[in-house]
Amino acid sequence: MENEEIKEIQIEEPKVEVKEEIPQIIPTKEPTGFVITTPIAIVIAGVLIMGGILLTNGGGSKVAKAQTLSEQVGVNKDKFTQCMKDTDLEALRAKTNAEAEKAMKGVPADQRGTPYAIIVGKNGAKTEIRGAFPKADVQKLIDEVAANKVTTAYTGDVTPYQEGDHIMGNPEAPIMIIEYSDLECPFCKRFSGTMKEIVSESNGNVAWVYRHWIVHPGALAKAGAAECVTKLKGNDAFWKYVMHRCGNNAGTIR
Repeated sequence: MENEEIKEIQIEEPKVEVKEEIPQIIPTKEPTGFVITTPIAIVIAGVLIMGGILLTNGGGSKVAKAQTLSEQVGVNKDKFTQCMKDTDLEALRAKTNAEAEKAMKGVPADQRGTPYAIIVGKNGAKTEIRGAFPKADVQKLIDEVAANKVTTAYTGDVTPYQEGDHIMGNPEAPIMIIEYSDLECPFCKRFSGTMKEIVSESNGNVAWVYRHWIVHPGALAKAGAAECVTKLKGNDAFWKYVMHRCGNNAGTIR
């Protein structure tokens, strides 16, 4: 058998030459317009924000400082501070509470509370309001006094309206409601809204006198502040201050 010669055949793979493409950089023209860079953008944003603040503040450059309640009713802060320093708060407490005790002479001690009010008619009729009565109930008692036919007669010793009292409404009104109240009392605050409505809707026939009866913690300083507001700015300022304190600050009745 013939030996076949096996030749190794080498197959040579074709070589692929890879050429690296170098991107061509095409020159661009320099921009002819205005280019906004990052620093410039920050400056522009700052100017716009400042403009907005100025517009919000009405063109002013200062933000208004918070005012105290006395300043909001037109009282000079320095004069108010001096007045409070000069006010003997304990003497105020003693005087106002003695008057309240006198007015509540016919009420047992364990039944007393704020607010307490007496409806006084020029016809001599009197009745009392113990607590923050609803408007309809107060109006019913006013009608009883006006007709001189009260269901429950008042038996205390209230001092009639006098010069220097804090009064809302007509001083010559045929019906006078004299209230003993506390600027910390939540029921007094609610009752103040009722009284304000009654006076406003009475066509001058009902007036409201406010007298301090200092019972709750913190009320003494507020009573002193109310008296300083009156001393420095008058009766109208007193009512504005009290209405702010009570949350019924939508104007007052002269």
